Amino acid sequence: MNISFAQKGAVATIVAILIVTVLEFPPPIGFEIRPQSGVSIYWLFFFLTILITEIAAIPLILKRPLLGAKFAVAAAVLNILQVIADQMHLMQPEVAPLGYTLLEVTVAALSLVLMYFSRHIRRTA
Repeated sequence: MNISFAQKGAVATIVAILIVTVLEFPPPIGFEIRPQSGVSIYWLFFFLTILITEIAAIPLILKRPLLGAKFAVAAAVLNILQVIADQMHLMQPEVAPLGYTLLEVTVAALSLVLMYFSRHIRRTA
């Protein structure tokens, strides 16, 4: 796999993660039906950190591939940690509905794909 394909794959994966993340918002945008009043402000900052890292990774992957790959891996790891925290009820005391859980599993799977592309970027750059 050449670096150009890995860069395009990583950027496409980040865009897909961002789209699925929007679907995880409360209605009318997304599918989250649990009340947001029980969520700590720290989880909001954690979410914003993930979002900023993902968005920053896009131009970095294209202009500075090694640094961008590091940002992409960091975003992927943070996404997986957030999914684990939500499934362990650390973020919300209520059980996530099936549709929302499937969205989280999709984010985790896409994060693994992002790590794969980032590994190839680091190897070839």
